[in-house]
Amino acid sequence: MSKKIHEYLLASTLNVPGKLHDLITTNGAVFLKAQRSGDLALNLARVVAGQQLSTKAAESIWARVELMMCESATPLAKLFINKNAEMLRTTGLSRNKIRAIIEMVERFQAGYLSSEDLFKQDYESLTLAITSLWGFGVWSSDMVAISFFAQRDVWPDKDLAIRKGIARLSEGNLHQQQIILSACSPYRSYLARHIWRGLDKKYI
Repeated sequence: MSKKIHEYLLASTLNVPGKLHDLITTNGAVFLKAQRSGDLALNLARVVAGQQLSTKAAESIWARVELMMCESATPLAKLFINKNAEMLRTTGLSRNKIRAIIEMVERFQAGYLSSEDLFKQDYESLTLAITSLWGFGVWSSDMVAISFFAQRDVWPDKDLAIRKGIARLSEGNLHQQQIILSACSPYRSYLARHIWRGLDKKYI
């Protein structure tokens, strides 16, 4: 499917002014994969841990969380409890992020959220469910919608890298941004992946 979507995007962006078509051509196909057997709570914890941080800083903090889980042989749900809050601070997580993860884990344990149910939701319903969690905003929901649920038409415009990338592709022209978004609909999640890759590789 990703190959067909790649071909669609190549065709739909062929006459879009600027570097978008070249970016998609240079990047090659990008992929989304639904993590139906994955751990949604763990994915959400990692997403909230990375809020408002550079990729490098977020990865460093999350590596310390994973090390703590490994060394203590303690899964996320048993590590992120209120009595461990101060110990968890040594990973570099802020108090608010620790609280967000603890409360999220509690919601899963109480049965208010389940990966199976959320896979059945459309974008709006999924966003509502994720943002109902304390400390999780639209950015967090969009990251999960793309990386975990593999929803195809998510445009994560709260993401700073996405804003930078679309501004470069459109040369700061808002009308041109809308042309780009229209050309890539209904596969804007793939556009986001192309922008992230383009920034990482310094193509844009």
